[in-house]
Formats: sequence, structure tokens, C-alpha cells
Amino acid sequence: MEKVYKLNELDRIILNDMTKEELIEYIEKEQNREIKSLYKLIEKISEGIYITDGNANTIFVNEAYEYISGTNRDLFLGKNMHEVVKEGLIDKSATLDVIKYKKEITMNQVLNNGKSVLITGTPIYNENKKIDKVVTIVRDITTLNQLQEEVLEKQKRINKLKYIVGEENDLVYRSRIMEKIAQRAKKVSVYDTTVLLTGETGVGKDVIAKLIHKVGNRKDKPFVEINCSAIPRTLMESELFGYEPGSFTGASKHGKKGVFELANQGTIFLDEISEMSIDLQAKLLKVIQDKKIVRIGGEKSIDIDVKIITATNRNLEERIKEGKFREDLYYRLNVIPIYIPPLRERKEDIIVLLDYFLEEMKGMYGEEKRFSEEAMKILYDYNWPGNVRELRNLVERLYILTMNDIIDKDDLPDNILNIENIDCISKYGGYTLKNAVENLEKSLIENAIKNTNTLKDAAKYLGMDPSTFTRKKQKYFRN
Repeated sequence: MEKVYKLNELDRIILNDMTKEELIEYIEKEQNREIKSLYKLIEKISEGIYITDGNANTIFVNEAYEYISGTNRDLFLGKNMHEVVKEGLIDKSATLDVIKYKKEITMNQVLNNGKSVLITGTPIYNENKKIDKVVTIVRDITTLNQLQEEVLEKQKRINKLKYIVGEENDLVYRSRIMEKIAQRAKKVSVYDTTVLLTGETGVGKDVIAKLIHKVGNRKDKPFVEINCSAIPRTLMESELFGYEPGSFTGASKHGKKGVFELANQGTIFLDEISEMSIDLQAKLLKVIQDKKIVRIGGEKSIDIDVKIITATNRNLEERIKEGKFREDLYYRLNVIPIYIPPLRERKEDIIVLLDYFLEEMKGMYGEEKRFSEEAMKILYDYNWPGNVRELRNLVERLYILTMNDIIDKDDLPDNILNIENIDCISKYGGYTLKNAVENLEKSLIENAIKNTNTLKDAAKYLGMDPSTFTRKKQKYFRN
């Protein structure tokens, strides 16, 4: 469309007196004046403006583009965009794509000062429908990208530290299997039925027990925990049921309440229940059935109302076969079984636990420390025979003893680095292949037996069939 100029009366008089050549010169001056006014306007726009002709030669760069790029516009003016890219002033050109594809192009671009920008190149066509100019608008998104990265980093951290709602947020996990266990624990928390927690030492059975109490219908009542393997058998009965004054030598003259009375209306957690003596198991069974206790030396029955949670790292069915655990008590305790798998079977939890315990140490001691990627990889691959308890203890040790802010591979203990087994050639040099395999097999079986409680668990530890494991054990260990 042709430009229509609005002329005032003076202009008309002047134009009427002009020759053709003078008229052309006058119009060109007016056009240049308008172009200059337009450029002055563009100069003040806060976004970068970059203009080329239809052949991608730079004809205008505004002040905002100079500021965003940190480069004097003289380095761009007059240059073709191919040359600008070649010189590394930008990593790629929207203008070239606009001319190539004959349409508006939007892309991310990195400038020579490292800034990220979002650019939109728009073609301007002449009366012959050919691209006359390309106008590119440049927006600095470096700060936006940094904010997005911070948001993503925080989101990752939130995803890494996934807690069950509780007063102390003790249950930290990422694995689906622990998600199901947490859901099951919350489900049973509102019922007064017995719960039996099983799993290896250190997997967090006590944490699950506390969680059941915290989110359940008895959360405002006492939670009393007792470890059946930590108390001498001669004192266990008095600890559980209490005693009357003077009921035995050394007894307090005031008597004493047992844990069942102390936990009344609340929850009692009997850890390592497999270590309870057979005669005491019979009394516990009667307490569960009658919901009454009698103190040692007493005759009066005391009504009790407690939720009973028990835990063991032993196979109670094997203990029953050995005559060391009552079958009837087992079925009373095993109404709701919850098995907590070892860390080696839920490796997704290892990284979040490392991060969680490191944050815990930071809260206690104030120093900022982190694991290197190499150290993280080694800790992830480690089998953790002591499970969560071993992991936490290691994090505390490394946090205190490591001199630098980054806990690296060299800071890890030898039993995790397993240095003695890294160089197999030096260890088994001179062995035949058969002898080397047998020696390694024997070491693995010995290690599995050492880190588990039963042969069945040891077989599972190595991913073997129990009968195959027993056969190989007999081959290498005669006694």
C-alpha cells in the first residue's frame, strides 16, 4: 500500500512551485525524517530490536540490544547474519530462518556474553511480496531460566525427601514398596488389632511402630517401647506386668507398674519378641486374650486396654519348629503382618536417606556438606547389611571426620570401598579358574551367613534357592 502524506496549505504551495526533481528530493527527505523518528522511538523500547534487510544484512540495532548482549552495536551494523554467527556473537540466527522459511520464527538464542534470550523474527514484505526487512525482538530470559532452575531444584529436593505426615517426620522413602508399607501402617493405625513387624536388623521397624501410634486413634496416649532381648529373663516379667511391694528380694517397697499399665489406653511396642522365654509367652498370650494383668506378688486383676505392636528380625515359623516360640501366640500376634524389606531391595531409598541424614547433621552441627557423585554411586551400590541404622551411623561419622565440604570416595571406609576385592587379578593370581570361583563363592556365602539370621535369609541375600545355598554351605563348611 502506498504511503499517503497529509499536506498542510504551506506544503501545497511549496509543492506546486517545485520541479519534478525537487519534488522527489522533498519526498525522500520527508521519508528519511519519518524513518529517523521511527528509529528514535525503537531506540527507547526496553526490549532488544535487531533489524536486517531482506538479505540478512544488519541495518539497525537498538540500545536495549547493546545492553542485553553487552556488545557495542558497531560490531553488528553492516554485517550479514552468517558473519555474525560465524564470529560467535550469537549461536544461531532467527533472521536466517525467517528468510529461509518465509515465516515468523521464535527460538532460544545464546549471546556471546552467555545470556539466554528468547527471540522472535518477523518478515516485512515489500509491494512485490518479497522480504524487504526482518525485525527481530529480543527478550532476556537469563533471570527467568535461573528462577526456573531454582524451582526445579527445589522440586527435586521435595521429591527426594518424601515424608509420611507425623510429628517427627522419621519415615523417609522414595520407593513404591515403602509407600505401600506406609499406607498399610496408616490403615491399621485406627484399629486395635495386633501388628507384627518383621525384617532385618536396622530396617526401621521401630519407626513404623511409632508411625502407627502417631497417626492412629491412640496418638494422644502413651507409647511405651521395650526390647525383649535387652532385659534379663529373670526381670522381664516384672518389667511387663509390674510387682507389688516386697514381692521379691530387692523389690521396691512401693511396688512398680509394668509397661502394660504404663501404656494403658495407648500403645505398647514389644521389640525382638522372638527372644521372650516360652513361659512368659504363655502369660503374654493370656494377657492378650483376657485384657487383664496381675502384678508379681499380687492377686488383683488389673484391666488394661492397649494396642500391641511386636517386631522381630527372626523367622518365627522356624522358631516354632525349634520349640522356641508358641504357635498360638504367633497367630495372635500375626493378625496384621508388615514386612519391611532391607535397603538392598529398595535402593531408591538410599539416596534420599543419605540426603536426609546429611541435612539432619547440618541441623545439629551447622556445617554445609554434600556427597560427590562418585561417593554417592559407591554408597548406592553398597549392600548395607546394617540397613538404615548402618547408613545413618556412617553419614554421621563421615560428616564429623571429613575435612572438606564435599565427602568424596577417598573419605569412605574400606569395608564399603571393598579395596581388598577390587583387584581380582592380584588376589586370585595363580589360581585355576575353578579354584578362584570356589574361593569367591565361599567368601560370599560366609559373608551372607554373617549378615543374616537364618539360612533362608542368607540364600535370599544372594538371590539363591535355599536348597542350593544349603548344599553349597555344606560343601564349604563341614561343621
